[in-house]
Formats: sequence, structure tokens, C-alpha cells
Amino acid sequence: MPENIYINSLQNHNSRSTEKDQQKECVNDKRDGVCMVLLSVLLLLSLLANAVLAYLYYTNDTNQLMGCEPVTNNSNLEVNKSSLPCTYKGLPEKWVQDKGRFYVFSNDTMDWDNSRKRCQDLGGDLVIINSSEEQEFLAQQTVISKASVLHWIGLTDRQTEGTWLWVDNTPLNSNLSWWIFPPDNYDTHDPLGEDCAVLNGYLRGEKWGDISCLKKERSICEIPCS
Repeated sequence: MPENIYINSLQNHNSRSTEKDQQKECVNDKRDGVCMVLLSVLLLLSLLANAVLAYLYYTNDTNQLMGCEPVTNNSNLEVNKSSLPCTYKGLPEKWVQDKGRFYVFSNDTMDWDNSRKRCQDLGGDLVIINSSEEQEFLAQQTVISKASVLHWIGLTDRQTEGTWLWVDNTPLNSNLSWWIFPPDNYDTHDPLGEDCAVLNGYLRGEKWGDISCLKKERSICEIPCS
């Protein structure tokens, strides 16, 4: 009789030990599951934090652009890339990307020389208009911006009066010009005359005009996009 009691007690002890081991395994499994969930949440929060930091970096740093970057020379203006709907918040100018280039519409006003220097600092130059499509595109942008003002373009006859050259020294094609009136070199306000061209946003159709290079106007830069 005592032997049977010992055997039963031993069996009960072993059964209880097994149950405790199973309970421990269950607790451990639950802990592992909770840990996996916590790790997943922490990973997700880390990814979100990095995304927010990246967004703030690209929108607050005026030297950075989202989507693509301007190249540092002016030799690739005719690359035919499709338009991208880029918006660049936090920058001092309006940037519009189209066909492998950026068009930068300034918000501040400067004379022609300083406007050109600003464009060169950005990696390009004052805009050269090579087609009616490009002229129409720029005209639409000046309307969209609701800025009925003059914008400098990269056209001047400073070297020889009446001989209009683009900033890359190519002569103006008379078949690709959009003068409101023929340039008249009016010199009443500036003895040097009117040697620099603007896109005139005052008139319907956004034609060109010639004015003194010393006047302070907005500008349109053209910058190749990598």
C-alpha cells in the first residue's frame, strides 16, 4: 500500500511538472509574440520618422530639389525628357520642370545682368526660347502664376545695335520671335537705349518687348535637369 501511494504521488508530481512546463512554454510563446509585435511597431515608427525627416530636409533646404536635380552646366538643354509634376516648396523661386529642363520664375526683381548671374549660380542661364511650343509654355506659366509683370529672357543686342543674340551667342531667328512691336531702342530714360528683352505678361499672348537692361524686373532661368 505505501508503494502505490508513492507511485501515485510520483505520477502526480510529474504531471504537475509537465503542466508547469507547458504553462512556461505558453507564457514564453506569448512573450515572443508580444516582442515581435513591439519590434514591428518600433520598426514602422522608425521608418515613419526617417520619412518625415527626409521630407523636412528636402523641403526646407533651398539648395535641394525633390524628384531630380539640375546639372551644373548648360550643354544639355535639348534633352527630351517627359514632364514631371514637380513642386518645390520652400525655395525662393517657382520651379517648373518640363522636357529635361527646369524653368525658374523669380519672385524678386533685379536688372538684366544680376538676373543672369542668379541663373548662372543656379546652374543655367536666362531662358533661350527655341520654338513656338516653348514660347506658349512659358506664356501659360506667367498666366498661371497670375503675375502680370515683365520677365527677363536671355536675349540682348548690346554688342551691336539691332543684332539680337541669345546668351549662348546664337542669333535670333526672325521666324521664331514674338515682338509686340519692332525693337525701337527708346533712350529717353536710359541713354544706353533698350538692349534687353522681356517676356511681357501685361498683354494677352505674352509677347516680347525691349527695355533698358538697368530696369529691375523678374526673370526666367533655364536649367538642364539630370
